[in-house]
Amino acid sequence: MLIATIDAGTSNTRVFLWEDDSILSEAQRPVGVRNTAIDGHNQQLRKAVRDALHEAAEHASVQVDEITCVLGAGMITSNVGLTEIPHVTAPISLDELSHALVPCHLPEICAQPIYFVPGIKNIGDDALTAENFADMDIMRGEETEAAGILCEVPERENVVLVLPGSHNKYISVTAGYVVCGCLTTLAGELLHALTMHTILADSTDRAFAEVFDEDAFQRGVSYERKFGLGHAAFMARVFRLFGNASSTEAQNYLLGLLLADDLAALEASPLFRRLDETTFRIAAAPVMQEAYRSLLENGRRRIIPLDQKMRHGLSGRGAIVLARKAHLV
Repeated sequence: MLIATIDAGTSNTRVFLWEDDSILSEAQRPVGVRNTAIDGHNQQLRKAVRDALHEAAEHASVQVDEITCVLGAGMITSNVGLTEIPHVTAPISLDELSHALVPCHLPEICAQPIYFVPGIKNIGDDALTAENFADMDIMRGEETEAAGILCEVPERENVVLVLPGSHNKYISVTAGYVVCGCLTTLAGELLHALTMHTILADSTDRAFAEVFDEDAFQRGVSYERKFGLGHAAFMARVFRLFGNASSTEAQNYLLGLLLADDLAALEASPLFRRLDETTFRIAAAPVMQEAYRSLLENGRRRIIPLDQKMRHGLSGRGAIVLARKAHLV
């Protein structure tokens, strides 16, 4: 059985062609929902999805009409995507999410219907009040990645899924694979901005940490707690000028600052009341895995990094998990 999965984000569109659980081929285009927002229409995005789908099929030596099922997730279900699919409301189990997939016919892309995975919001519109507004959050795409991770998680386990990126996502999941909601931070974008576009660019050599330095990272964690993000961030320059810190130390220090700020948000959120009794499943590159281990691990917390091979095509794996639960494949 041939399955195509489409994952479109802000800047890129990726298509994977699968046979059962194995990737046969993949294709990518540097086009995402950002282009729709700029252009005021989604013609570039539609073309990118169509071209990537055809390229992936060509690489696998098959025709697009031979594909049994086409699945889509991510920002392509937003108002600046291919077609807008409303968020479903947490808490929601993976079984319930699988039955919320929405088929859409987009013949300019392919003849088959595309089954879209809806995003998830923490609170329903009719339940949102001034008192609980701070608990509101949303995700599009990460719920599908969550499904890909949870297929490796015991059903009775309570977990926090950690999905770093431009917007770090922390997803609370309880026994029975029930997604209770998420918390989002701008840590990835802030790290990029501080590293590349501020006075600190000289201190970091305009690069991100490729080697983990726990001492520098923990200094960042400590300074954020003592002084707050703004002043502590400037101290990265002071360390380079007067403390003989290397660029690698400055990079790790900034990472510590921002992840400490994320942890403070988690500790303040009612979604994550029992952090010290929670298993954290980390879907991240090696340096980020080490950073989260240093940040989170203590005598009661359990940290499990996602296998690096599983990270590749994770959204597609999750979409297939949901499609199987919905008996589409």
